[in-house]
Amino acid sequence: MPINPHACNGPCNKRYRAAVADHDQAVTLYEHALAIHQAVLAAWRIPLPYPAEPALPAPVTIRPYLGDPVWHPGCVKLIWAALDQLDDLASQAQAEVDGHRDAGARYGRTGITAKTHAGSPSPVSDTLDELYGDLVKVEDPWRQARGYRTRPQRARGGPARRASIAFLLDELDGILRDPWSVDFGLNVLAWHHRLSKLTKSDPPTRRSPIRCPRCSERQVSRTDDGYYQCQACEKLMSQAEHDRAHSEQADELDQEVHAS
Repeated sequence: MPINPHACNGPCNKRYRAAVADHDQAVTLYEHALAIHQAVLAAWRIPLPYPAEPALPAPVTIRPYLGDPVWHPGCVKLIWAALDQLDDLASQAQAEVDGHRDAGARYGRTGITAKTHAGSPSPVSDTLDELYGDLVKVEDPWRQARGYRTRPQRARGGPARRASIAFLLDELDGILRDPWSVDFGLNVLAWHHRLSKLTKSDPPTRRSPIRCPRCSERQVSRTDDGYYQCQACEKLMSQAEHDRAHSEQADELDQEVHAS
């Protein structure tokens, strides 16, 4: 079955897209089994009553989160937060590289060895250069589409990256309302995940203390894309939905304590 064309392309519909993919695979297997079933009946002339045909897979009942107009509001907040944190993560990664280079200069056995180590190319620097390239691939056409002046020429590095991110944050509301922003939004989330892994800045624990609003199990964990999911019933929650459930359950606990 086709994906709803109005469905948000963000992580809020991860479970919906997985259900559609599973349904499509089940339909393919059903059609194959039905063809075999009909061929067997024709070949062997099985008398009545015929063996039952394979069952048609049940339709997908999960309702997708719709874009407004392109992204669900929860994903808009997620993309904004991810873009806002990109420079901090990039700066942290660069600082770690610079620290290693300094250490090489101090502890190298000879001046020549230390100098060669300090000037060696860094995969992290290449990664950050790639990040800046992706940012300006969005900044430049957006400036042109909006009639803004051409991006000032900047030497690649931290200041240029920060300037590009600041511009995109200022324009983010308009960008995310444009249909071509799908690739940009997903790319921002991917870069945030990539840099978080690079700097090992993921939170130490992903388990949430709340009970799942659907099944009441305490098996809710934070996912890589910033949402929360119950491992028992697979309910997916945005940060806002999680925080609301956390506040409501805290109030309930407080009322129980005062009542006892």
